[in-house]
Amino acid sequence: MRQFGCVNRTLLVLLLVGAILAVGVPVSGQRPAILRWATFPAGSLNHVMTSGMASVVDNQMKSSSRVASYTGYRDYVPLIDKGETDFGILNALDAWGAYHGNAPFYQAKHKNLRALRSAPAGKVAILVRATSRFKSVADLKGVRVAGGYDAHMVCRYLAEAVLATGGLTWKDVTVLPMATVVPGIQALMDGRVEASTCAAPGMPIIRETDARVGVRWLPIQTSPEAVRKMKEIFPGSFVDTLKPGEAPGVTEEIPVGGYHYYLTASTRTDENTVYQVTRTLWEHTEDLFKINQLKSWTDEEAVQAGVAIPYHPAAIRFYKEKGVWKPEMDKRQQELLSEK
Repeated sequence: MRQFGCVNRTLLVLLLVGAILAVGVPVSGQRPAILRWATFPAGSLNHVMTSGMASVVDNQMKSSSRVASYTGYRDYVPLIDKGETDFGILNALDAWGAYHGNAPFYQAKHKNLRALRSAPAGKVAILVRATSRFKSVADLKGVRVAGGYDAHMVCRYLAEAVLATGGLTWKDVTVLPMATVVPGIQALMDGRVEASTCAAPGMPIIRETDARVGVRWLPIQTSPEAVRKMKEIFPGSFVDTLKPGEAPGVTEEIPVGGYHYYLTASTRTDENTVYQVTRTLWEHTEDLFKINQLKSWTDEEAVQAGVAIPYHPAAIRFYKEKGVWKPEMDKRQQELLSEK
């Protein structure tokens, strides 16, 4: 009987150890899992978000994260794709470009790239002077606008996507080339252009421009055809809104362009690790929200039908358990996986 009792105790211990491992808590004496995160240099928004997520995951999973900084997405996307680093945050356009190998972003396809969860990344619209005669994006045909953005390719595509909602392309306007958005808004303030594309709420230069000359935001068109054109140019984009008081010159709610961030991993990343990280971020959003830059990473935004890359199977398993993975997501997943 003593031998039988010993066997039972041994089985109980083994079961307890298994249960502890299943929730990601290390057994006494066991080394914690080391998770590798890739991000931008310190001081960037990407770095704040990534290191913040890593901290929340470590606190809850008792893991040990290593956050490495790179110059940009093109430096660390190949590492994620190969499974040489575990996680990284990408914007929707770069994720799409990397997955498909689309120039000028990437020369090779990164077909192992997968999303874990999504979050709104930002809002963009076209800015004009408050006294401007222009009321819609379509009104800008033939007008001199700030654009180009050779040093900020995401803004180039965002601006083009917003123009498309008004039935316009870059060829329909007269572009004053700018390296980035800030000098474009400066040109609007100085009167060198009549509109500045890719303006985003929260930019200090917009507050300055509003104080000096007054500003107004042009609403995007939201018809199904307009939205289709926007998504065609900037996959992962969507219709968002600016509300009164959210930015200078906004006196009523207007539709603007929005786009997403994705937390990404690889098909080569350990599935149990992906599942545990996905679950941890879902169950501890209150910890994420303590970091101001992570307040948009809500559970409600985690699964997006318009996602630009496939979701990771382990993340899908978790979302199905939570009941938030809908049939249309299966359709979108298959569409993305079948794309050459």
